[in-house]
This record gives sequence, C-alpha cells and structure tokens, in this order.
Amino acid sequence: MVKFVEINVKSVLTRQRFRDNWFWNRYTINPYRGCQFACNYCDAITEKYLVHEDYRDFSRVIYVKKNCVEVLKKQVRKAKPDVVALSGVTDPYQPAEKKYELTRKVLEVLAENSFPVNIGTKGDLVLRDMDILKEISEKTWCSVSFTIITFNRDLLRHFEPYAPPPEKRLKAIEKLRSEGIEAGVNFIPIIPFFLDSKENLEEVISKVSGRAGYVLIGSGMTLRSNQRIRFMELLKRNFPSYVEKYLKLYGDREHPPPSYLVKINREAYRLCKKYGIKNYIPPPSYPRPFKENFDVSFLLLQIAFFKEFRTGNPYSAWAYHRASENIERLNTDIRKLYMEGKIDEIPGVGESIRKTIEEYLAEGKSSKLKKEMGEW
Repeated sequence: MVKFVEINVKSVLTRQRFRDNWFWNRYTINPYRGCQFACNYCDAITEKYLVHEDYRDFSRVIYVKKNCVEVLKKQVRKAKPDVVALSGVTDPYQPAEKKYELTRKVLEVLAENSFPVNIGTKGDLVLRDMDILKEISEKTWCSVSFTIITFNRDLLRHFEPYAPPPEKRLKAIEKLRSEGIEAGVNFIPIIPFFLDSKENLEEVISKVSGRAGYVLIGSGMTLRSNQRIRFMELLKRNFPSYVEKYLKLYGDREHPPPSYLVKINREAYRLCKKYGIKNYIPPPSYPRPFKENFDVSFLLLQIAFFKEFRTGNPYSAWAYHRASENIERLNTDIRKLYMEGKIDEIPGVGESIRKTIEEYLAEGKSSKLKKEMGEW
C-alpha cells in the first residue's frame, strides 16, 4: 500500500555547479520524493538523496511537493533559462503523477519561460503531455530518455517490479519522435552478470535502433550504502550463486573496476556502430546570448564524454569540464577573444584545449572529437 504525504518546499529548481555532459542539463527538478516503480538497482535510496527515515519506504511513502509549481514560478524569474532535467532522484511520470499532475504543471511553467528540458522516465504517461513537449521543442529544445535495460521479463520482475514494460516505452519513443520530439534510451544501468552479456547488449541496442534517436550506455552500476544493502539482499534471496561474483567484482568499491567498464563500453559502442545509432544525446543548439560560447563549451563536454567513456573513468577529463564551465561564464564573445589571440587567457584553457577551440572556430569542426568518437 502506497502512502502519499503532501509537503511544502522552499526550493524546487536546483542549479548544478557543472553542466551534465550526458543530458546537458544545468538544473534539476523532482516534483516527488520517493518512487513507486521500486527498481531494485536504483541509487536514489542512498543517504545522499534519501529523505525517508527507512530506505525501504522509498517506494511506499511518496512525498508530494504540493507547492512546487508556485515555488518554481518565483525561481524561474530569477534564473537564466537553461536545460532542466526532470529526473534523477525520482521518476516524474510514476503513478502519483496521474493524480497530482505536478510534472505537467512544472512543464507548463518551463515552457512559458523558455527553459529547455530533458526528461528521464520509465513511464509512458509522458505521452499525455505531448502538447507541452512539442511547444518546448519548438521554442528551445526537448529530449525524453526512457530507461530500457533488457526485454527479459523474468529479470525485469526482479529489477523493475512495478515499471511499465519496455515495449510500452519503445512505442512511446516512436510516438514522440513522430511528433518531432527527440527521444531515446537510457541503457542504464547495465547490471553486471545479468545484463552485460553480448546477447543482452545486442538485443537491446538492435531493438531500439531505428526507433530511438540514441542509446546511452551506463555500464557502471553503483553499489552505495543502502543501495548495496538492498541489492545484495535481492541476490541472497533470489540469486545466491551471484553473491560471491559481486563481492569479487566490487570489493569495497562503489563502482566496478575501470577494466570491466571499458570492456562493456567497447562492446556496446561496437554494437551502436553496427546498428547505426548514436551512443550520446546530440548537444542542444538554440538562440541565446553568446550562442557560440555555448557551442564551444558543449564541444568540450562532448570530448570529455567520449574520453570518460573510453577510459571507464568519470574523472579522466575534468580539465575539459572546467574549461567548458569557464567559457560558459564569459561575458564576452569567444570569437572576439579568438580574433585577438586571447583564447589561452580563459582560466583552465591549456595548449591542447586552446588548439581544439581555435580549430573549431576557424573550421567549424574538431579533429579531437572525431578522434575520440572513432573506432576503438
């Protein structure tokens, strides 16, 4: 039995220090806390995010931010329009949304104030809001990412017991794209020993190609605090022979070792090439002050994305993140700095990054990005 608790909040629009280079968002919004889909791999029950007294209540007690729309209206007046992620800690289209419609109302506010949006969900209820998503897409940019990790229903009843079946999510992707709204797949997480086989990787990537615009590969399933406790309990209860495998793979770490991640990423990338589907969300591009600054900034983030993907190390390209952030913050046009020979005066821009920026501004392309995206 699910219990809904209505609460008032002081803030709902959270600004991130660094822009995300997977979903391109600067802000996040979660209209709910807790999630009825009860996915047993979810890391939202870790202490970092949890507001419940008991992590087991995360799917049984849903906190509804009843004043979030009023709070958001005040916050957007003071915030610069930028990409908002509706996802992260909870699913914005979980069953609670049918009753409260907070996600729809949030989208209305964002559309009215020209904020671009990325939505992460497992719920085909998102189709209800097609009209608003089209408006956002036409004004600025909109992308909807559906989690699909396998089509094996025997496994899904353990990992995603209350989420809509992946076939529904795939049909939702097709409907959104037929209306001109970008939509793709989060193949996140690829659960070790269950979903990392070549057979499952190929089945997911082949089935979504031609229907989805992209498939994001998430091979680094975390095992943190409460999340580790819950997942290991699931293994002991239903898959006891896998317990020792997980202890050996993870040890005391929160992530699998980089060597494992690189192996899975390499195979997934090969399959994306084989089936002709992108393994990234193309950077958004829409009118704004100093637009070219953002284009350069996004280029550096995309290079960072591929460097991190190749190495299995999320911190391997932080120089690109820092330089990207500083370029976004410029109060002058980066092309003016380029014409004056002052690109290297931007904090965090060393010789290698300077050459990448200058090539892009001079030729409209990047050999560095092409190299990072090339064959392994």
